[in-house]
Amino acid sequence: MSYFEHYYNLKREKTLRNYSRPVNLRRFDSIHWMTAEEDLWSIPEYLVTIRHTPLLRAGMATRLGRVDDRLFAAGLAGSAS
Repeated sequence: MSYFEHYYNLKREKTLRNYSRPVNLRRFDSIHWMTAEEDLWSIPEYLVTIRHTPLLRAGMATRLGRVDDRLFAAGLAGSAS
């Protein structure tokens, strides 16, 4: 939960809803994921198939506060305008 505040969108809405167990990226060594120059869509395609655990119960998301100004500004630091 220590990272919960850092998942947000440009509307300042907190977006983290689920998490999965850690994934051993060695399963993708055959596609040379660390050095590949081509798209690596097989990784996110795999990630959407694995079991995820919800963080929030029904209705909790609507009661979440917005991301505060300092965190939002820090998240934009270095981005293209």
